[in-house]
Amino acid sequence: MTRNAPGDEDRLVLPAGRKPRVLVVGDPLKPAAKELAERVRKHLEGRAELLGVMLERTLEPIRLEPDLLVVVGGDGALLAATRRLGECPAPVMGVNVGTVGFLAGVAPPRLLAVLDLALAGQGVVEERGMLAYRATRGGAAGEEAHVLNDVVVGRAPERGMCEVGLVDVGRSVCTYRGDGVIVSTATGSTAYNLAAGGPVLSPRLDALVVTPIAPHMLGMRPLVLPGARGITLRLGDEAALSADGRAEGLLAAGDEVQVMPSERRLRLIVDPEQGFYARLRSKLRWGEAPGPG
Repeated sequence: MTRNAPGDEDRLVLPAGRKPRVLVVGDPLKPAAKELAERVRKHLEGRAELLGVMLERTLEPIRLEPDLLVVVGGDGALLAATRRLGECPAPVMGVNVGTVGFLAGVAPPRLLAVLDLALAGQGVVEERGMLAYRATRGGAAGEEAHVLNDVVVGRAPERGMCEVGLVDVGRSVCTYRGDGVIVSTATGSTAYNLAAGGPVLSPRLDALVVTPIAPHMLGMRPLVLPGARGITLRLGDEAALSADGRAEGLLAAGDEVQVMPSERRLRLIVDPEQGFYARLRSKLRWGEAPGPG
């Protein structure tokens, strides 16, 4: 079977011969999450098998096997749901009740319309590439983990800066000195990478971005690399490791973090009336003319 390139659009295909299994998860701290989850529950009556409504903040793996996962929250809730899915290939629809909602790109007024398209097998799906990473100490590799947005090596608490060497296919590229380094997917380019001054990448690109955080040298600029091969970050100092915004622990000088393409893909259901560039304009005010005054 030919797999779509990251960012390619496809149509959602749900199992034939039975009602689709739908699971709803969400962020209980978002005031509108409970109301929207209840709206989904009522809308699905007689049309789908509802596996449950789970409004909780957790990273416990999802043991159920939904055909469709609806996430009510913001981008953080969607990132957590992606991690909880593990190897389950269920497509994900994010309903934004957060602040920006770039990944959770379905607005509440469009929720039922986009859900109807998905149930009818006409949902628009973007396949997003993911990263795998593992930390290595003294030649012993830790457990592999998978992320959608980014892997970040930043300075440890109470440290002035950190030193991170970048190695690409066995070749030393440079050494970053500053507050740390972000390794981002094309999807994650609009997250921490963008805030740190990195470029916006189309999700259709199979690429990753290495962006220094507050570099000590002005010549240290973001670097875009092919996404089909791995890189290594070598620690010259103690540093903190995080992935998709979640703290993963401390690293020691001499440790390495290997970042590589993941075999997993996120199948993201999007609103056909709100494409990538439309989301850039509406969410990030991208390309807008300056206002008066």
